Amino acid sequence: MKANAKKWAVAALPLCLAAIAALSGCSKDSGQESAAGASANGDKFDKLPKEVSISMFDRGQVSSDEGTYEENRWVKWIREQSGINLKVVPVPRNQAQDKLNVLIASNQAPDLIWEYDRNYIGNLVTQGVIQPIDEYIEKYSTSYKKYLQENPELKPYLTFDGKMYAVTTKRAVSAVANHGMWIRQDWLDKLNLKMPTTIDELIAVAQAFKDRDPDGNNKADTVPIIGYTTGDVYNAMHGVTWVDWYLENDKMKYGPTMDRYGDSLATEKKIYELGLADKEYFTDKDNSRAKQLWTTGKAGICLCQWGGNTSTMVKDLLLNDPSAKAVPLEPVSTKYGKYGLYQETPANIYVTFNKNMKNPKAAVAYLDWLVDKGWFALSNGQEGVHYKLVSGIPQKTDADKFKKEVAYAAEYAVLKPLVEKPEDLPIKAAQDALSQQIVKLEVESLKTALKNKFRRDIPYQPNIIEINELKASFQKTIDEIRAKTVTQSNYPAEKALDDIRKEWKRLGGDNAEKLAQEWYEKNKAGFK
Repeated sequence: MKANAKKWAVAALPLCLAAIAALSGCSKDSGQESAAGASANGDKFDKLPKEVSISMFDRGQVSSDEGTYEENRWVKWIREQSGINLKVVPVPRNQAQDKLNVLIASNQAPDLIWEYDRNYIGNLVTQGVIQPIDEYIEKYSTSYKKYLQENPELKPYLTFDGKMYAVTTKRAVSAVANHGMWIRQDWLDKLNLKMPTTIDELIAVAQAFKDRDPDGNNKADTVPIIGYTTGDVYNAMHGVTWVDWYLENDKMKYGPTMDRYGDSLATEKKIYELGLADKEYFTDKDNSRAKQLWTTGKAGICLCQWGGNTSTMVKDLLLNDPSAKAVPLEPVSTKYGKYGLYQETPANIYVTFNKNMKNPKAAVAYLDWLVDKGWFALSNGQEGVHYKLVSGIPQKTDADKFKKEVAYAAEYAVLKPLVEKPEDLPIKAAQDALSQQIVKLEVESLKTALKNKFRRDIPYQPNIIEINELKASFQKTIDEIRAKTVTQSNYPAEKALDDIRKEWKRLGGDNAEKLAQEWYEKNKAGFK
């Protein structure tokens, strides 16, 4: 899951949205009339302004002198180059779905609504918020239609109830990998410790980091384990997540009700009670404390991402202490075997069409432009200013300039047919010594992150309203029980798992499992 917001988190449209959607009905003058319904005098959409609005994740990356997410050099460039008058509707990344739900309920949602989370898209389908787009793509698209023909494996991810409700492009290899673990190799060397390969060895190393003064300041002030994906990492190493369904003897079981989840809680609880994890990580919502501990050299193991924000943290650590040696740590085995940390599905961003969209033809034209050429500049900047081509690969010429003027622009490239290899990363990065040092660590981390397969028994999750609503209401229960068992000594993980199962059953879990099983039997022939 993406840092600061778990990409497979359960979508949670407010229940009132269903009533609002039902009352509002289908707008007769909206774009969801058949694309085949053009008048004899030409396509009805040709008479409409070429205007499209789109949601955007606000990650706080636009500096004040660049403008805002709504208005900046790149939004202006998009309008000029695409011929589409684009309006951007930012939503805070960490509250994206909540904000989108409010916009939808108040009939203020943009034409194009997108998310990484297929479950959320499924909720929008169920609620009648978005519309099928098969006819629009068939009639109006050239570039994206060709792309989908060349990548047919994406079609099942875009299809709900036999109709296509979204467009997407394949994730690049650097976007398939997500979570990653890092460890201070220099601390291991100083304490004469081996790289841990099992969960027990990981705990033993963390204990040594706590007790044996690895930073050499004669103070008991080190924090062995920090990270903003802590619970997810423990879960993944036990072959389970708190949002997904799994197959046990060909029967669908919800992750948090499985023995594996209870054992993951027990592991997290043990590490916490031994004082090996930062005591404040449950309340460190913006990860500021984790970053502070890592970059100031007070932490030894980071449960984070393979790159991204973690690369910035490693860079800041090296700026503070050039002798530090942070290296990728491969996931360790548990009694269930060895699994990779969270990895994404092939489908990247899901871009959908609001049912009240005025001009779907303009929306398709915009998406075609992105796939054809727009994505490249939005991802890399301006040739000769932000990059130069080396063996056909864009190489950053100034890391700081790129970070300020281009990094945020990638947010607009919601369709990006990028094909890359790990070895491309050093060519793409800035060539100064520090940037190259960081990117070489990134390549190693990427390979480490992809070395072990993340457990995903089915390619995507059931889109059934009863299940979606149950999972949404159940999420708070899971969060509360997890925090309680980890932080309270008198609440063992065995009791926590028992309470999770009882609450699941009370809320209708038996029926959810029945529906999930029926869905699986109906769809499994199409799973690869």
